[in-house]
Amino acid sequence: MSNRRKEQSKNREKEQKNRWKQKAKNKGKALRKANRKIKKLSEEGNQLKKEFQKYKESMSGAQAAPQKPTKEKEKKPKRYWFQLNLIKVILEGKLITSVSFRAISQLFSIFALCMNLNVRTPSHTTVMNWVHKIGLYQLTRKKKKADDWVILLDHSIQLGREKLFVVLGIRESEIDFTRPLRFQDLVPLLLVAKAKWNLEEARDCLLEVKAEVGNIIYAVGDYGGDIKKGLELAEIKHVHDLGHRIALILQKIYKKNEIFQEFMRELAQMNKKLAQTEFAFIIPPKRKEKSRFQNIGKIITWAIKVLKRLRGRKIEKGVRDKIRWVKKYQQLIEELSEINAVTREIEKILKSNGLSEKTVKRCNRILKNLTTENGKIVAKEIAEYLKESISLLPENDTILCSSDIIESSFGKYKNYLSNNSMAGITNLVLCIAAFTCSLEKCEIKEALETTTVADVKCWTDKNVGKTLLQKRREFLAA
Repeated sequence: MSNRRKEQSKNREKEQKNRWKQKAKNKGKALRKANRKIKKLSEEGNQLKKEFQKYKESMSGAQAAPQKPTKEKEKKPKRYWFQLNLIKVILEGKLITSVSFRAISQLFSIFALCMNLNVRTPSHTTVMNWVHKIGLYQLTRKKKKADDWVILLDHSIQLGREKLFVVLGIRESEIDFTRPLRFQDLVPLLLVAKAKWNLEEARDCLLEVKAEVGNIIYAVGDYGGDIKKGLELAEIKHVHDLGHRIALILQKIYKKNEIFQEFMRELAQMNKKLAQTEFAFIIPPKRKEKSRFQNIGKIITWAIKVLKRLRGRKIEKGVRDKIRWVKKYQQLIEELSEINAVTREIEKILKSNGLSEKTVKRCNRILKNLTTENGKIVAKEIAEYLKESISLLPENDTILCSSDIIESSFGKYKNYLSNNSMAGITNLVLCIAAFTCSLEKCEIKEALETTTVADVKCWTDKNVGKTLLQKRREFLAA
């Protein structure tokens, strides 16, 4: 018995020894692997250092010319600490994108740190002042008087009754009808915010613009009451904006269509029921009540994709149950999909190439693709709009018929605003004018040197006034 215990003890010791050996071997392997990895990383790091050093030497060699650095690199706008190159880069980053003022300042700080640049970073308030000055300079600089101006106009409701009236202009001789308009093609002519607009005020503003720039051949905009009547009183021809006209045509046909209204109600209910559930990924796009016919394409695209998935086999039962109701409206969806495809194609042609006899013929050929009863009504209405717009300006070979660029400027402007609903319309509306700046160094320099913070304040008091937030602070501070 004792021999047996001794043998068992020896076996246990042997097993422990083997386990220890195995642990030691594993540790050794892990250590050697880690050392190899460290060595490899060290070699890669050394290689990167060598390459960076070579790049640095090549750059310093390229810059080390016998002559002194050019004056342009050393130039700063008068009374400014920052160099013109830096101001240009930050303004481009801000005005071309929709990044916030704080973010653009912080991003530049990170960029300077990573690139080992020994430069001071402007604060978000400084960048905001630059944008204000660029915008005010673009808005108030002297415009060339001519007899071929075309204006785009619209107003945006920001909060309550407060409206922003925007007028942008371009000379007909400078319109490029091979592409859609860009911000830099346009000249800001008017930016005014008021709680109330009446016909006389709209007319007076347009007459001021007319006196400043000369003859206005025509204006492009929607048929909002203030705009339409104001243009009539100012005796300026009015081309109805293409996007708004198509939306009105669709509204006329489908607003009282019971099947369409039922479909819209089902979409709204689906959004409410599934928004906070595991099925939130299948809900339709949100729609704004005021622009539901302008943005109907997004909903129809979603519905067509849902119908396609329902025809497929690989779909979870729970998901199928939630979207099965869409099949009931298949005929309506396919009808609207056909209309949407045709109208999008027509918009693409007219927004890029303008409205002319040639583009009208192309559009009329495309309209023949509408085969449903409602589709034929849409085709007839659009054809009448094209004929009506062409006859309005018979002496013009090609005319603009879209004011989408103003809608884009409103969208970018709204991205700059505070989320505080009390902020209302502020002097940040000057960014709409700033979007039109070419951002050439000479233009930036002149704008910053000739426009002061006092000028911005004076313009704000006259054209914007106090926001609800400012009034609230004054009231609570009393």
